[in-house]
Amino acid sequence: MKRKTSTMELLKILSDPRRSRILHLASDKPVTVKILAEQLGEDPLRLYYHVKKMVKAELLEVKETRQHGNLTEHYYQAADLDGVIYKGNIEEQAEHLETTVALIHRRLDPGLRLIQKGLEKVREEKAKGGRIDLNPYHVDFISSTSRKTGREWRESLGALIQKMNKSEESVDLFESDDRDEVEGTYQYVLISYRIEDAEELGLVDPSEVDLEED
Repeated sequence: MKRKTSTMELLKILSDPRRSRILHLASDKPVTVKILAEQLGEDPLRLYYHVKKMVKAELLEVKETRQHGNLTEHYYQAADLDGVIYKGNIEEQAEHLETTVALIHRRLDPGLRLIQKGLEKVREEKAKGGRIDLNPYHVDFISSTSRKTGREWRESLGALIQKMNKSEESVDLFESDDRDEVEGTYQYVLISYRIEDAEELGLVDPSEVDLEED
């Protein structure tokens, strides 16, 4: 696995869950902004702004350019990020502490609100005499506690990332340090949600948020 430093600008770009969808839609073959807009149900002009930022961050690449009269059409494809792990610069994040925390919340909050919406729907159905056995949206919250050494904790996080990315290559997120053999009780909290569900309910802020630096 290759490590790349995640800058604050990259953290800002990836804090918008819609941009994750853009990366996946452009992963298999080059697509135009028009095609992306149709698949995402977005305005092409608004979407073009996101695409430009992702090209600048080297997350998208221009694979082909076609000329149609006076119109120039670019075909974009997601950069090959297989085997790449982004790790934040802790000093830069500490320098922009409030911004860092706010951007993390921007990623988490749609999932938390989706859990709330699903439970509200279950409660409303029960009040009408009906029953819903599963959350009506694709969202789940999982929590687990485990006693292990720092090394075992680090390895468990790598295995989790490896599984989610369907990778056969092992993932080592952190450098070894003097806490590796220290045992402790570790809390794991995982929230996973379907971005499309959050978007349909208006839980993903459609506006571009340019958070102030601290």
